[in-house]
Amino acid sequence: MSLRLRLVIGFMLVSVPAMLASAFIAAKLISSAFEDNVGHWLRETSRFFRLEIVEAVQEAQRVAGVIGHRLEHSPDDTKMQRTVEREFAVLNSVGYDLIAIYRPSGEVIFSSRSFKAIGALPTSTGQGLFKIAADDQRWLMAGAVQSITINGQPANILVGSWLDDNYLGGIKVVTSLEVTLFSDFDGKLESIMQTHDDKPTVVPEEVKARLDAGEDEIFDPGAGDGAYRAVYAGFRGVDGKLAAVSFIGLRSEAGLLEQLGRERLFLGIFLFGSFIAVLVGSLMSGVLVRPLRALTRGVRAISAGDFGQRVPIGGGREIAELATGFNSMAEQLGKLQELETELRRRDRLSALGQAAMVIAHEVRNPLGIIKTSTEVVRNRARLGGTEAKMLGYVVDEVRRIETLMREFLDFAQPRPLVRSPLPLHNVIERVAAIAAPELARHGIELRIDDASKGAEVAGDADQLHQACLNLVLNAMDAMPTGGTIFASLAVNSDTVSLTIRDEGPGVPEAIRAEVFNPFFTTKAKGTGLGLAKVQSVAAAHGGTVTCESEPGRGAAFTLALPRADKGAST
Repeated sequence: MSLRLRLVIGFMLVSVPAMLASAFIAAKLISSAFEDNVGHWLRETSRFFRLEIVEAVQEAQRVAGVIGHRLEHSPDDTKMQRTVEREFAVLNSVGYDLIAIYRPSGEVIFSSRSFKAIGALPTSTGQGLFKIAADDQRWLMAGAVQSITINGQPANILVGSWLDDNYLGGIKVVTSLEVTLFSDFDGKLESIMQTHDDKPTVVPEEVKARLDAGEDEIFDPGAGDGAYRAVYAGFRGVDGKLAAVSFIGLRSEAGLLEQLGRERLFLGIFLFGSFIAVLVGSLMSGVLVRPLRALTRGVRAISAGDFGQRVPIGGGREIAELATGFNSMAEQLGKLQELETELRRRDRLSALGQAAMVIAHEVRNPLGIIKTSTEVVRNRARLGGTEAKMLGYVVDEVRRIETLMREFLDFAQPRPLVRSPLPLHNVIERVAAIAAPELARHGIELRIDDASKGAEVAGDADQLHQACLNLVLNAMDAMPTGGTIFASLAVNSDTVSLTIRDEGPGVPEAIRAEVFNPFFTTKAKGTGLGLAKVQSVAAAHGGTVTCESEPGRGAAFTLALPRADKGAST
């Protein structure tokens, strides 16, 4: 039996008896407290919802009183009409949906919208809930009626706002809480406001009868066939009859504790405590064996070829010394792997260069003969238009092959560097001037951002120019529809860097490691030597070139070269 397993068993033997007793007491207390708290919380939520509607009714009463006072002092009907229209424009902007003036006989003098009262409108001052039909829909309105006198005749002003989803506010975000308001239309309850449309609820006839008989609030711990713990509350209309019923319910699955029951809760607490004991035992035993496991994983990673693997140093002096030695060994192996990779690459390039020189020398002489002979035939013979055009194609293709051979030779056998101190800014400026016509023809703008402060590199101006030109042309090819190429110069204590960034599709991550390999290209007519030449020039100058790209956001190639004026202020 392992040491770790022994520690876990020990923790279990110590913790199980105490856990049994504490789980029993905790289950009993939690279940009782949760039952009481849920009922209390639902009642408070129901009262808060009722208060929202009551405040809306009271506010409508104050508004009706203010408007009534202004209308009683209107000298004529035209002034009254303007007053009503102005007041409605203001009240409509703050959420009031209906303003109406009517006679005690029911004759409507003014109405902000076409409506019909379901039932008789009050003939005296009052407030409450109104049933209104408007816009081909039946509404429940929180409103008030104010009795006034207009031109010596009695009238009433009605002000109110629909009870709709706007009253729910932030309650909607509580997915486990269902709030529904039912309106009593024609003796049937219809839902007019609901937090979650996908969770329909109904009001039992027994509950409706009790509310209609005078009860204000009913708590049902098994509402909706046990789906909810809910509180039903009744709302009276202006006629004193039951006008609406609210349903405030908490879904049963939201309350896991009461759903489990006391026995299951006890078992759950006990199992949870036992799990904690096992977990603590495992963690403590893991602390003891973690350093050795880290070393084991490190050895496996090194065996699999991951020489970047490192292990944390800790776990005592002896293990720390072992981890330090392992990390040092991994670092040395990583350097040897990099050196081996570089040597293999150089061997391949050397063999490629020798082959390219042999092929180029063997091909250039026949190409020269073909080119000269073709031009002589084209110039001296009397050829038709088609034959002359075909000979022109031959000359053009021969020139293209000569250019390709010259590129092979330049890459395989680069000329020695002629170093001189020069600002890298001058190189990119020269490239921008030479490439300007071609960039303009493709609708591309080259922007230079120089933050190098004139820092210099010791380099060959012509080779650096060729490398930077290759980067700009590569960026131009990535943007066939035009765009902007950004050239950024930066400097630090050791290097001067030039970053060429385009707005093209970017370089896929799958081929990013291969773009600097000779003859690797994604272009239909490319030779695959452009970026390889850039890397060759960078290496010859003791620098580096890297590629960064995000799909769809272009690619950025950074050429970093050693400073010729190290120690200068940056």
